[in-house]
Amino acid sequence: MALLTDGPVSDLRDLQAMDSTILETAKHEGIELNAKIEIATEQIQLEVAAFLLRTQASSILPSGTGSYELSRVVVTPGLHRWHTLRTLVEVYSDAYNSQLNDRYLGKWKHFSLQAREASELLFELGVGLVGLPIPRGGLPTVTSAGGNGPTETYLVRVGWRSAQGATGSPGDAVVYDASGGELIQVSPGAPPAGVAGWDVYVGTATAPITQQNGGPIGLDQLWLLPESGLVAGAAPGTGQKPEYHVRRSRTFF
Repeated sequence: MALLTDGPVSDLRDLQAMDSTILETAKHEGIELNAKIEIATEQIQLEVAAFLLRTQASSILPSGTGSYELSRVVVTPGLHRWHTLRTLVEVYSDAYNSQLNDRYLGKWKHFSLQAREASELLFELGVGLVGLPIPRGGLPTVTSAGGNGPTETYLVRVGWRSAQGATGSPGDAVVYDASGGELIQVSPGAPPAGVAGWDVYVGTATAPITQQNGGPIGLDQLWLLPESGLVAGAAPGTGQKPEYHVRRSRTFF
């Protein structure tokens, strides 16, 4: 699962799943949905930080850290649902206050109620956290390595790995057109603190993206596509799972 600080929690597909008319509404009213997604993220981060601070749970975290450190928060299904609903609240609040349309008012009230219920349920079930967060992978640098390879279009993603083997969420794919039939090499970019290696995931226009390395690749190493081609490795994961939860009444494993 992704971390709360990895980037947008929900996307346009999530909004459409909750409200099939959201794209038409946003277009008609001139509302930038990605901006509303960011606003909802900021609001939820503040509420989660305040909740964790109130729990006084810092004793279960490593020395020198606070329970309100959002980089440790995992985007669980409950948090994801809350964020999607909170984004819809921002959209219909804007739409109603712009047009004073009762249809928008009804949706604003409807999604506000659902968002409050989702937040209450999340805090009742618990906010998921990890002890050592592994940030989402960034955009890799893909370059030609010469050699003899197929004429192919590659899609490349990278993810970080801790010394203990925990893996973060892979980043977005970079597309590289090897029209000259050359092999490719991949650099993951500057590593964040707390990671010890990285993983590479590669696919093509006709083959799924899968992991190409066995063990972790060293931080000072590049990955080179072998002349034998891609291997059928594991599919990219979704990141870290919660190691524990913090809820209103107590902390539990």
